[in-house]
Amino acid sequence: MISVIGAGPAGSFYASKANDAHLFEEHKIVGRPVACTGILTDSVKSIIDIPEDIVVSRIKRFKIVAPNKKALYVDLKKENMVLDRHGFDNHLFQKAVDNNARIHLGERFIGYKQKDKKYYVKTNKKTYETEMIVGSDGPKSQVAKSAGIYGNRQFIWGWQARCKFPELEEGTTEIRLNLGEFSWIVPEDNKIARVGVIGVKNKKLLNDYKKILGVSKILQDQSGLIPLYNPKQKLRKDNIFLIGDAATQVKATTYGGIIYGLLAGSYLAENKETYVKRFNEKLGKDLWISLKMREFMNHMTEQQANELIDIFQKQNNNKILSEHDRDFPSKFIVQLLMKEAKLWKLGFQLFKKKVLK
Repeated sequence: MISVIGAGPAGSFYASKANDAHLFEEHKIVGRPVACTGILTDSVKSIIDIPEDIVVSRIKRFKIVAPNKKALYVDLKKENMVLDRHGFDNHLFQKAVDNNARIHLGERFIGYKQKDKKYYVKTNKKTYETEMIVGSDGPKSQVAKSAGIYGNRQFIWGWQARCKFPELEEGTTEIRLNLGEFSWIVPEDNKIARVGVIGVKNKKLLNDYKKILGVSKILQDQSGLIPLYNPKQKLRKDNIFLIGDAATQVKATTYGGIIYGLLAGSYLAENKETYVKRFNEKLGKDLWISLKMREFMNHMTEQQANELIDIFQKQNNNKILSEHDRDFPSKFIVQLLMKEAKLWKLGFQLFKKKVLK
């Protein structure tokens, strides 16, 4: 028996591939509450097919707005998908059911005991004997805490709401660089959007959230905690493994983690002995690059943010952004740096500022 704790995308996807999985979810309904924008790049298609009935809308371009209000448009070579997150979670959950996973809804993981080579998982309802535990139980993973591999975690907060929003550009995601670390407007259609801001949870962030919401009418709160990727995070202790948000497998540029969680679940299901090495070799570099990119962006002044938009207005630079998948920056960051000397200059300025701070 394999005990999978948490029926989010990473946990359900792993359970859809593993044998003799028992899937535990503390909530009685899978996919609730929603705390995610649910926008995915085309790269998800290489991992799993997405049914059309859970695609709410498609994003054809990004509009990035600088603090000085100048806007950069990036036309995407491959459209992004805005998903019904509740529907997406249930799609993956059904795949786990189809793979004969045993389901335990409304059961909260409390901890475990180890005796010989067996583990005894304790929930709020019962104790189970198991051979392996997979923690896919979110940013504040109780599995990681129980196993002593929680590590030194940092978190940020995403204020988000699904709301009626005036003057939407259908098919265009808008990113603003002057609120929080950044803020976003992701349209579902020409009337409803997912609107949010992200950063350290404090009064300023809340005020920024109110600014971007403006007079819009909130239909559903979708706010939540997001882990910052930790390159030193342990992914395994004996026969206990972490995947997804529980393993801080979230790219810091956009704070999306669905694709990384799915890949982690796939690697673990294929071979638990090579999981850690394979994940770090294939995806660790991109997560590290995203982390460093975020650190630099967070140190930008408004003037430097304006300059960054000017740099990407150039046709060649804009073309690189439009053609490459933001989930894997290692595939385009070197190309950008080689083509644009001003990025080196800006990066050096930010490096000095970061070091001397």
